Amino acid sequence: MSAAPRPFRIRPVGPRPLRLARRAPRLCALLALAWGLGLAAPAAACGTPETACTVSGDFGEGEYRLALPEGAAPGALLPAIVVLHGYGGLAAVAVRQETLAGEWLARGHAVIAAQGAPRREGETGGAWNAFADPRRRDDVAFLRAVLADAASRAPIDPARALLGGFSGGGMMTWRVACDAPEAFRAYLPVAGLLWRPLPETCAGPAPLLHLHGWSDPVVPLEGRSVAGGRITQGDLFAGLDLMRAANGCARDDPDAYDLGERFWLRAWTDCAGAPMAFALHSGGHAVPEGWAALSLRWLETLETAPQ
Repeated sequence: MSAAPRPFRIRPVGPRPLRLARRAPRLCALLALAWGLGLAAPAAACGTPETACTVSGDFGEGEYRLALPEGAAPGALLPAIVVLHGYGGLAAVAVRQETLAGEWLARGHAVIAAQGAPRREGETGGAWNAFADPRRRDDVAFLRAVLADAASRAPIDPARALLGGFSGGGMMTWRVACDAPEAFRAYLPVAGLLWRPLPETCAGPAPLLHLHGWSDPVVPLEGRSVAGGRITQGDLFAGLDLMRAANGCARDDPDAYDLGERFWLRAWTDCAGAPMAFALHSGGHAVPEGWAALSLRWLETLETAPQ
């Protein structure tokens, strides 16, 4: 018989950067020294909320916006989050949204807002290739390129880069976590699911915290058919089952809980590969206030997780 679940106790975290840099320490040290000496100047006059940077590669081309927190220590490499807007959204808007970007900036994170590819020719709003459709832009490769380019322009630590997204952006966050788990430090999808049919397996373990609204009618927990029934959102619980298998979790039911005033969290900490968690809020289809704080409290548990 398995042990009884224990309470999931999480400590408050202030604006200090996460101590998660365990990858490429030599590269991080060299980058920090270069920035401290003023040797790593921005590659071009872009990389602000107002001015987009363009990246290109085998995937094609795409843009992103960049915002840096105020008061960063000179020479210090910043933790970062790449945020993905919802269907039809704009990076220029996402980088200014309080819950999607502002809360992270206030806690010392650089915010990299990537732009989805145009849905149709001539349209400005973008969408993500969460289907892994070979006829569309390879957005896994695109997001890798975005992070690498941003780290070449600003004092960003790629080893502490997170990926998070809302709605369609959450769906893309799930896709990257499943297909390229090593691309980011951890994954924070909000109100977005994998599409059906779900992959049979995921490529490997990925720390993941999924956040969802209890009364979300746009992307309900169980998913729904859209576009006249041509495509169907996945069931969140099937996705969690898929990720538990990839993460090597010892049991299907959570082994830790946290019942807060705003979020109700269930966590799987006894996982051979990576921990994961699922949190609910009482609202609908939205990024709720406190998403960054919740995520950072959960991310603190990764510091003591087996490596």
